[in-house]
Amino acid sequence: MTIQDIAKLFRQYVDEPHKTFLTDDDVSLYLKVAYDQFREIATQADPKTFEEVVAFFPLNGTQTELDLTVSPIVAGGSNAILGSAAFTNGDGMLRLTEVVQQDGLGTGNIRQILRGAGSFNDLYVPDLLSAPTYLLNGQKLFFSQPLSGNFTIRGVKQQDPALWSNLASLNHPDDLNNYHDLIALMAYRNYAVRDGALAQAAETQLAQRTNEFKEYIQFGREMRGSNRVLVEDHDVYYY
Repeated sequence: MTIQDIAKLFRQYVDEPHKTFLTDDDVSLYLKVAYDQFREIATQADPKTFEEVVAFFPLNGTQTELDLTVSPIVAGGSNAILGSAAFTNGDGMLRLTEVVQQDGLGTGNIRQILRGAGSFNDLYVPDLLSAPTYLLNGQKLFFSQPLSGNFTIRGVKQQDPALWSNLASLNHPDDLNNYHDLIALMAYRNYAVRDGALAQAAETQLAQRTNEFKEYIQFGREMRGSNRVLVEDHDVYYY
């Protein structure tokens, strides 16, 4: 569905013909919030659904700590991905999924994949057989040792701040086309908070479409190459 289609569907759900009570700016805001929720459902099911290059930077063998709120993060690298300025500029990172070393800045063959740590204790536990380790703590990225080369942070960025600014746009918000009606339904649910009640039919449809969307993401769009299997009995993912 296009942005125009989603906006029209939302207005049909709301059934409010007077733009005095529901302006285009209101519609844009409801759709923006709903799209954040839509992306979060997908990301929780499979973090790579919206994964992209978030930042890249060269390291010269001296740094073991980077402040991700600084622009550039290091000389020759990309700008901040955390902090107020990053989100104002549309560069904010919501989730970090991988840190890799590549031949070029944000491009080229992957030379190694760094291991993620869950704590400083884990970061500095020596393991000669493992790759170098990184830890995201607050707004800083720490490394287990000084590194040299070109490094890339992959993750989930904030949605484009201007995505819903033109409700007549014929662009698609992403390629999950079969489930874009869910964005309109979520926006309607958010609107219903103001209005006081969500229609039972819409609530049922929202629950059904949300479950179908989760199953689609969990199963994988490339059916033979899916790297995720959902074990329903234990609610555990195996990779």
